[in-house]
Amino acid sequence: MPRKNARKREKIISRAMGRRGKKQNPALEAFEKASAAREKKKKAGRVYASDDRIYDRTDTRITGTFSYSGRGFGFVTPDEGFGGEDVFIPPRETMGAMTGDRVNVSVKGRGADGPEGEILSVEHVNRSIIGTLHLGRGWATVTPDARRFGVEIAVPVKDAEAAGAKDGWKVEVIPSQEPFFTRNRPRTSYSPADMPRCDTEGRIASVFGNGLTREANYAAILAASGIRTEFPESVLADADEAAREELVLTPDRVDLRDRVIFTIDGAGAKDLDDAISLTGAEDGWILGVHIADVSHYVRPESPTEIEARLRGTSVYFTDKVVPMLPQSLSNGACSLNAGEDKYALSAEMTLDRQGRRTSTRIFKSLIRSRVRGVYTEVNDLFENGEASPFAGKYREVLPTLFEMKTLYELLAERAKARGVLALEDAEAVIVLDDEGHPADIVRAERGIGEKLIEQFMLEANMGVAEMLLSLGLPGLYRVHEKPDREKIAAFAAFVSALGLPAHGITPAGAEKREPTPKELLLKFGQILDDAEARGMKPTVSGVLLRSLMKAKYQSVCAPHFGLGAEKYCHFTSPIRRYPDLFVHAVFTAVLEKTGLDHLGADVTVPGHPAAYFEDAAPERGLSSSDCELRALEAERGIEDLYMTLYMADRIGEVFDVTVISVTKNGMFVSTDQLVEGFVAASAFPAAKTDEEKMTLSVGRRVYTLGSRLSVKLIEADVSTRRITFAPIPG
Repeated sequence: MPRKNARKREKIISRAMGRRGKKQNPALEAFEKASAAREKKKKAGRVYASDDRIYDRTDTRITGTFSYSGRGFGFVTPDEGFGGEDVFIPPRETMGAMTGDRVNVSVKGRGADGPEGEILSVEHVNRSIIGTLHLGRGWATVTPDARRFGVEIAVPVKDAEAAGAKDGWKVEVIPSQEPFFTRNRPRTSYSPADMPRCDTEGRIASVFGNGLTREANYAAILAASGIRTEFPESVLADADEAAREELVLTPDRVDLRDRVIFTIDGAGAKDLDDAISLTGAEDGWILGVHIADVSHYVRPESPTEIEARLRGTSVYFTDKVVPMLPQSLSNGACSLNAGEDKYALSAEMTLDRQGRRTSTRIFKSLIRSRVRGVYTEVNDLFENGEASPFAGKYREVLPTLFEMKTLYELLAERAKARGVLALEDAEAVIVLDDEGHPADIVRAERGIGEKLIEQFMLEANMGVAEMLLSLGLPGLYRVHEKPDREKIAAFAAFVSALGLPAHGITPAGAEKREPTPKELLLKFGQILDDAEARGMKPTVSGVLLRSLMKAKYQSVCAPHFGLGAEKYCHFTSPIRRYPDLFVHAVFTAVLEKTGLDHLGADVTVPGHPAAYFEDAAPERGLSSSDCELRALEAERGIEDLYMTLYMADRIGEVFDVTVISVTKNGMFVSTDQLVEGFVAASAFPAAKTDEEKMTLSVGRRVYTLGSRLSVKLIEADVSTRRITFAPIPG
């Protein structure tokens, strides 16, 4: 579901801020005053969105994406503008739109629920829905696995019988008559009286199997996400032909094979797309980030490029990778394997002794990686130096590696001063046995090696974005908007409820000046530091993350809030991300058409050598953002599936957990292995929940965010991927 309407948000914010005794929370007081001022302006004949732009009361037209509530009404998230607020659509104004449909909306004004409007037209998108089959006496329905749909689908019983599908099986349904699902199909009059209320009708198109099995759920998740798992023959043939090309040192490439260049990646990585080098300069360093020259092999409008565009990104599941490019390229010709000559697109950043980037230049190169670095080995080297068992393997690059560590520390300090958010970054890693079943879940911690590569890649991405803009070249920028006022106010209320200072992230005092993006980032950093000192950083990090806007790709440059960067793009992973490949293709086209030997602040690009990319960029930004969200949804779905399968073998076991959320019905908790589940309030004797204070009380014992308790696992439903705990008495 998108961000809720104003009334819902006010309820959540008020609940989060709470009141202590008779003294009102200052943040809540400020929020109520702001609401009163807005209401006064509204009565004067204007409607204000959250960024204070003025919209006429009578009619504003917007386009956006619809999300259905499951209760008749819905919301539209605008494509752009309108202050970032969702538009509330009353039940009679939805035109039967389903979640995900593209809609045109007439915004009529601002009611009690925020901006309100009616849908004028709908572009339906849901050709099929994946869900769980339910069979009754004379009826059959399908509940979508994705809760966001909020509908129940009536299907003919004969479909289930013909397919051999049983109650609880995973199935794919398609509309009964039209090509897309809508909610304009009422339940048929002859349906049995005990049949659940249905919003639409469909028929079973395919059956995945028993909803309690790993195989059926895995297939259902992939189908629901639309992940492309097989390459067409034409794409494989095109990629194979490109991969067979013999490497030669051409006049347009700089020979860097004598330079100390190497890669550092995870132990299991096969698509090595970035290598690094570091040399001294007169007043600092020249940091080289050498990226696989994928655009040399994957040309615009070729079968491989079109397929990469449709995929948008490689998808990393628990047990496998679905690559964006065929393996002949991703693991073969493009991968920067140690000891092999490879084409690269090199970005060289000149930095002074304070770690400040003074220039960036891009050029084609031929490189040979000296060593295939591994994060765990590099971290051991940084900790133990010459005493490390890996010192021999890295002997040739060891001096450079430790000089890189010095530069990394400078860049990390600059990033901290810039306000880059240091959110809790522990990650759950699911360990599989020989049969592919989850055998263990461990926490993966990031060491200096991981952080060093991340910092160097950030530096390259910022430098490339600045150069794109300064040369007037088209590109895809990674944009992250500052969170809106209401989300900031809600987060301030949350940290106040935990007894932490909010550090003035909401306007206060006579001036009531809002913090600048940098000031806000620094204040968020102070809150995270305070939370870490109280042992609450994971909880606060999670809530802050949910308070931030989603990053996206677009053709127009705008700041990246979370990184504190005015200009930012993705350049360093063209094997696995399409936006990076797009930026590479722009550079390749410009270098080839102009005959320039490099791109940088010291050159002028003549003519319009990248006109094709300028026309294509807006659409590629939208499609890349959509592909990214689809991949994330699939990755999370598979991870949740494996976590549920892991817990299904542990019914009755006791776990120590941390409270991460409190609702009126109970608490969501997380184990030390980062497995999340639910503890119902009804499982406690005479429990009382207080949503305003975000607590669950059992006698004198009060549970709130960050509280620890022992629980027993009572259910792990593989079909719904829901995990349920019960508290241990005592």
